[in-house]
Amino acid sequence: MLKQSELLRALAGDEDAPLWARFALAGLAPAGWLWGDVMRHRLSFYEAGFGIKEQPTCPVISVGNLTLGGTGKTPAVAWLLSRLLEAGERPAMVSRGYGGAGRGVCVVSEGQGDMLSSPPASDEAVQMARMFPSVPVVTGKDRPVAARRAQEIGAGVIVVDDGFQHLALRRCFDLVVLRGDRPFGNGRMFPAGSLREPIGAVQRAGAILITGEAAPGIREKIAALAPEVNIFEGRLVPSALVDLVGVVAGNLDDLRGVGVVAVSGIGNPDGFLRTLVGLGANILKHLVFPDHTVYGENEVASITAAVKETGADFAVATEKDAVKLVDISGAGYIRALRVEMEIEGGGELEHIILNATGRG
Repeated sequence: MLKQSELLRALAGDEDAPLWARFALAGLAPAGWLWGDVMRHRLSFYEAGFGIKEQPTCPVISVGNLTLGGTGKTPAVAWLLSRLLEAGERPAMVSRGYGGAGRGVCVVSEGQGDMLSSPPASDEAVQMARMFPSVPVVTGKDRPVAARRAQEIGAGVIVVDDGFQHLALRRCFDLVVLRGDRPFGNGRMFPAGSLREPIGAVQRAGAILITGEAAPGIREKIAALAPEVNIFEGRLVPSALVDLVGVVAGNLDDLRGVGVVAVSGIGNPDGFLRTLVGLGANILKHLVFPDHTVYGENEVASITAAVKETGADFAVATEKDAVKLVDISGAGYIRALRVEMEIEGGGELEHIILNATGRG
């Protein structure tokens, strides 16, 4: 687990990542160049009109990114769903369902309050269904098929989570989310870096959302790469401590000065840790699990052991992790930190998106 986390730091462009990890990725540079060429040819293929499948008739909005790992994309999806609901729309969320056990199209929620658990459904899909009980949530590797299913169960607007590279589904708007500290990771293409496609792809975006604290000059650099694209900045704001079923279970002030074990299985665990520290929590131990970890009795046992060894008052997980801990015995002492996206100029971004969907 330690070596994996060190490689992830190198992929993200962390200058403090071990030298061996940076050298290992540098050796994969030729493979990265090849991958970049593949992605360019793939884009040309779709732009020529090939590969597009039958489309839903309702508007489709994508929220995606350029890099592997956490950028704040899931909270951005939640922000968009809430804005669409406030505007009187009937949104649905569609995602690949990474980490879920099902194959084909999976209806996680029909928007009637009932939903699948995780597993078998994916963690992010269950998290969104829990946060928005009236929003249908559908997952499937074939996004056009999943989108059509979402429309069949009443979607008026479809929000596609992690859809920027999924060119087979035509959409009316792409919101691209970039980390403010390292928006392009180490600047190399996968597998030598965390870039999914060349940096110039940001020019396809309808708008760019920079999340977290932006490094000096980052906004200007992104603006130079995509001069015609609107750029917004957002930050994750903690809103509540909840139990494993999503019910508020305390105030954020309850963390101040309290010893806790942090638990995260997300793309950007360091960001979660910084948030807890900012709330005044005394982090006695940080258990970092791989992104989309399927939690079981063994994982809960390791969390329990860490709490006992450190004398922590309780463990705090991300909400994405919490949805996978609900049905595991012995996990009831774990709390989850709920965060929400705040966007500077959010009203303007909402207006731009609604206009793109024909609803403005």
